[in-house]
Amino acid sequence: MHIIDRYIFKAHIQPYFFSISIITFVFVMDFLFRYLDLFIGKGVAFLVVLEFFILSLGHMFALIIPMSVLPSTLMAFGQLTSGNEITAMKSSGISLYRIIFPVFVASFLLFLGQVHYQNVILPESNHRFLNLYLDIRKMKPTLEIKENIFSSAIQGYTILVKQKNDKTGEIRDVQIFHKTKGNIPTTIIADHGKMYYVYEDNALRFELEDGEIHEMPDPKDISTYRKTLFNHFTLNMKDVDRSLARSERSHRGDREMTVRMMLDRVKEKEQEIEGYRQTMHIGGADRMIEQLSKAAPSLSKERPGGEKERIIPDHSASVKARMADRPEKKIIHDLESAARIIDSSKRMISRYQVEIHKKFSIPFSCIIFVLLGAPLAIRSGKKGMTISIGFSILFFLVYYMFLISGEKLADRQFVSAWLAMWAPNIILLLAAGLLTWSTVRESQTINWAKFNLVKKWRSR
Repeated sequence: MHIIDRYIFKAHIQPYFFSISIITFVFVMDFLFRYLDLFIGKGVAFLVVLEFFILSLGHMFALIIPMSVLPSTLMAFGQLTSGNEITAMKSSGISLYRIIFPVFVASFLLFLGQVHYQNVILPESNHRFLNLYLDIRKMKPTLEIKENIFSSAIQGYTILVKQKNDKTGEIRDVQIFHKTKGNIPTTIIADHGKMYYVYEDNALRFELEDGEIHEMPDPKDISTYRKTLFNHFTLNMKDVDRSLARSERSHRGDREMTVRMMLDRVKEKEQEIEGYRQTMHIGGADRMIEQLSKAAPSLSKERPGGEKERIIPDHSASVKARMADRPEKKIIHDLESAARIIDSSKRMISRYQVEIHKKFSIPFSCIIFVLLGAPLAIRSGKKGMTISIGFSILFFLVYYMFLISGEKLADRQFVSAWLAMWAPNIILLLAAGLLTWSTVRESQTINWAKFNLVKKWRSR
């Protein structure tokens, strides 16, 4: 590697990792805001939370790594420009293409690494992440019973405790509302008692003292009301296990599949569509004709040679009456059902094709952002870094807006999958090519002075 190549490459390392750290911080904060309530409400253990977070980094880095290329390129080339190092290189006869070349090679290697990551690592990470997320969602909520707050954490019970000692488990002024299997409302009131968890029985136990039990087996008949006084009463609320039950899903969504898996699914769906089309053709129109011919009264006439020919008369009123409740209604229903299945299969194929193209189009943005960021930073010069960062934010918004909109349009079959996923790359690649070419020629992409009519009028 040439000494200039090493120098330019080293100038990009620190800005790139700085960009990754900043963007990762933004994604992590979004992660916390999105899932914090889930962890608190379910009482998830710290190690499970840590595992969940590590698995979530899978889909985060699929976007963070390409997103970090543009700001790091702007910062690196902006520093080289502000230190007049780009000018010195040009004065030594080194072209802009040669200056960008080492970063371009690095972005190409990053593109290859991202393709492997998106196709091999990310699907498995997404699969494990979704498995764990669904398992956490199935967990029972925490049994955190607070003073003077109604708690419905245990299904079928509503608990109100006026005073509570977290160290000893002692409670005072207790009210427990419960509906039994027969939908009989029961109210338990106690002056004081104790609450603790029995691990071997997987139950929350209440040892209540000096209280009353109010029941009404038939809520519509007040005469069934009964009141029971007690000095000591033990209530076990069973099946309150809050542990995480691990499970493994065999089904995988489109974002949990490799390219090979999705191509196989596309082939299966295409075969399914072809099968239903043949069924519609053979079992639809032909069967309809067959049913009509069987239901219609036949006439016969002699053919030469004594053979009889069956004649199907025109649709007369008697035939229409007979056909009113005949099997063609079921045939029409089957045809409509087959058409719906074909449409659903086409939509699934579009989704798979979108994900396949996405695994290549997003990594390819690493190359485009280098070709876009380098000339943009060089043209901005010493005083243009703020403008350059503003442009990078604009390009990000445009790129991902096109990407998300294209994905939705492709899923609804309004545009083809390849065009939806590659259109942002094509547009930005053309812009990057024009910007690089004009920077090499040291000319402005658009000469705004020619359009500044106000300035010309003032000069006159």
